[in-house]
Amino acid sequence: MKFNFPIAVNMHEFLKTGRFDYIEIGQSDEQILQMFPDPDCTSQGLIVKQGLNIWLYGNIEFHFSDGILNQIRLEHLPFGSLDGGRSILLHPSLFGQPEKLNLNFVLNQLIRHHIDFFKIEDAANVILRLQSGVDLVFEKDGQQRLNTVCKRKAALPQWLLEAV
Repeated sequence: MKFNFPIAVNMHEFLKTGRFDYIEIGQSDEQILQMFPDPDCTSQGLIVKQGLNIWLYGNIEFHFSDGILNQIRLEHLPFGSLDGGRSILLHPSLFGQPEKLNLNFVLNQLIRHHIDFFKIEDAANVILRLQSGVDLVFEKDGQQRLNTVCKRKAALPQWLLEAV
C-alpha cells in the first residue's frame, strides 16, 4: 500500500510487546500489504521459488515462508544505526546510541525499563530472550556487542515437546 507519510514504530514497544506497529508474526503478506507500506525491496530468484521471501525496510527485514511472516529481524547493529527506509520512521529507544549497545548496557536498560528476560548461551552467542518473544543476540567476543534483534514464531520448549 502506498502511504503519503512514514509509519512511526516505537522500538521500546517492540521490545516490550513484540509488536511492530500492527504487524505480528503469523500474518500473511497480503494482510500486511493492506495495512502497511510497500517494502523498499524484496528478494528475487531462487529463494522466492522455494517459498521464502524477505522484504526490506531500510535494514529491517521481514522474513516470510509460503506467504506467512515468520520473523522480523535487524542485523549487524554494531555497524550502524537503525534505518526504517523510506516507509518507517523509527523511534529508536535504547538503539539510539549504537556505540553503547553491549551486553552490560542493554541489561541495565532492560532492568531500568522493567522488561523481563532470560539469558541463553551457546558457543558463539549470549541471547537475551525477552518476555515479548524478541531475542537480543550478542556475539561472544571481547566487547559482547548487540548483533541481532529478532522476533520469530515462538517455538515450544524442549521439555514440553518431550512431555507430549
